Order: sequence, then C-alpha cells, then structure tokens
Amino acid sequence: MNIAIHHITKLQHRIKTYLFLCMCSLSMNSYAQDLHFSQYFANPLSYNPANTGFFEGSYRLGVNHKQQWPWAIEGKFLNYNSSSAYADFSILDKKINNLDWAGIGFNFINDQAGDGNLIANKAYMSMAYHKGLDELHQHFLSVGFQIAYVNRSINFDALYFNNQWLDEVGFDLSLANNEGLYTEQTNYFDLGIGLQGKNQLNDNLGLNYGVSLMHLNRPIESFYKQNNRIGLRQLYQAGLAYEMKGKFDINSSLFFTSQKKAFELLLGSLAGINLKQTPKYKTAKLYMGLFYRLKDALSPIFGYQYHRTRILLNYDINLSKLSNASRGNGGFELSLIQIGVFKKKKNLNYKTHCPSF
Repeated sequence: MNIAIHHITKLQHRIKTYLFLCMCSLSMNSYAQDLHFSQYFANPLSYNPANTGFFEGSYRLGVNHKQQWPWAIEGKFLNYNSSSAYADFSILDKKINNLDWAGIGFNFINDQAGDGNLIANKAYMSMAYHKGLDELHQHFLSVGFQIAYVNRSINFDALYFNNQWLDEVGFDLSLANNEGLYTEQTNYFDLGIGLQGKNQLNDNLGLNYGVSLMHLNRPIESFYKQNNRIGLRQLYQAGLAYEMKGKFDINSSLFFTSQKKAFELLLGSLAGINLKQTPKYKTAKLYMGLFYRLKDALSPIFGYQYHRTRILLNYDINLSKLSNASRGNGGFELSLIQIGVFKKKKNLNYKTHCPSF
C-alpha cells in the first residue's frame, strides 16, 4: 500500500514538473509570458508605444492585475498572476504647432508563474509623436518607440526531479537535481516600435487602428547556455467607437498578435451608459461588455466611471482544453485608470477626438 502511494505521489510530482517545464519552454519560444491581459485596451502602452500620451488630458495613471486560473490548484491561489502600473504624459503641447504634440510614458510589469516561482520584472520607457492631419482635429497619425529592461528569475530548488526520488521515502529536495543549471537569472534589453491612426468619420463615429512590433532586437533569453532568441512579436489592433452624446457609447475592437507559431485573437465590445451629470459637469457612467479570445476564453466585463476615473472588472471563463486542469476557472482581472489635467493646461481643443481612456 505504501509503495503504491509513493508511486502515485511520484507521478503527481512528475506531472507538475513536466507542466512547469513546458511552461518554461513556452516562455522561451513564444509570446506566452508577454503581457496577457483581456483588458488590453486598459494598458495601452503594453501593446503599442504609439499610444503614449494620446488621450484628452495632461497625464494618465493606470494599474492592471490579472489572477490566472485561481483555485485551479489547491492551496495555490497566487500561483499565476500578472500586475502592471504605468504613467504617461502629454508633452510639448502647442509648442510644436496647433496640431501636434508628443508623449512620454513608463510601464512596470511583474509576472509570476508556477511552483518554481518563474518571475519576470520589466521596466519600460516609451515615447511617441502625434501628428494632427487636419484643422478640425479629426484625423491623427502617431508613431512610437519603446525600450525595456527585463529581469527573469526561477527557483529550481522548489521543483521536483527524478534524481531526487528515493524508494520508500519519496522526493528528497536536499538531493542534487543534476540539471546542470547555468543560472537562475537572466537580464536583457528589449526594443519595440508602433504606428497608429485615428479618424473621426462624423460627429458620432470614430475609427482607430494600429500595428506594433515587439522584440525588434531579438534578445537572448535562457537559463541555460543556449543561444535562444525571442521571436519577433507582431500586434494588430482596430476599433470602432460610436457615441450618442449624453446617452451612451459603444467601443468595439479586435486585437490580434502572433509570434513564431503562436497567435491570439481577441474581439468584443464595451458599452458605456451615462447615469447622471452633476452641476460641475462631472459625469458618471456604467460599463458592460463581452470579449472572446479565440479557442480559449469568454470574458464578461463590468465597470464604473466617475468623471476622469474608471474601474473595470472581468473574469475569463475558460473554454479551452485546459478547462479540465483548471476546473473551468479562468482569470480574474482588474484595471483602474485616472486621467488628469494640469492647472495650466485647461484648453485641450486640439485633442478633441482623442480617446478619453
């Protein structure tokens, strides 16, 4: 009986180790460990640096948190999670001409995954230039650049390997794993560029679109003595915004990204319903929406906005083959955005058709 129990325990740990190593392999050979928010639009600097400083205001502050597969593994509620905090600013307003301005931004990301505590810490700086194409402020073209410093680490001592198995005892982590580990940390610089456009088709309808390329310099990322270069990642985004002023607005969008043989397609809509307006013209708005990630998850979204502050919550309902392992759980996600205006910059007419968020 004890022998059977030991073999079952060994099998369980082998499965966990195998899954974790598969995840590590994905992180080296695909986009799996890049930022992966369903609310991608709530972290605009993460998918296109051309978004930096493109909003109606002087500064924008935001935080995002995603808890992936909570409760999927007993006692491992914080096993997979991603967090981000960013700030971007509008600069050179009205100093270039009456149509153009620039933006500068900073984004910090922490991603943790698995029993081996695979961690990625990333610090980004991005800059963008926004060109107004007409005197009515209805058409814009933006270009952006991004540089990042990335630190990745892993704790191999927390993993189980066959070399650490002892019959009648089980796994003994004090034994050497004989993996020939080269390092538990790796660091590199990463580069990205982006281009986007915004067209106001009429008083109610707006169109936005963009493309970006990440990992331009193909940095080496490996915990072993391997010349493993990260694949070039392509990202495409398009959105259509309809606004019935004083009543509601609807933003429909499509997001596609690919890297080597992996890809992701996310599409959906977010509707904002105006609730009230105070004497000081501070509006309140209720948000409801639904997004679908192809062959992966369905994400209902709810949120609330007061004046220039917005909070959104969603939960990914897992629909893929991983639902058996995750027990149907997807990921809880939260975003919070605050847009502000410096006292000396009240006139923002040249940005009339920039997105509010």
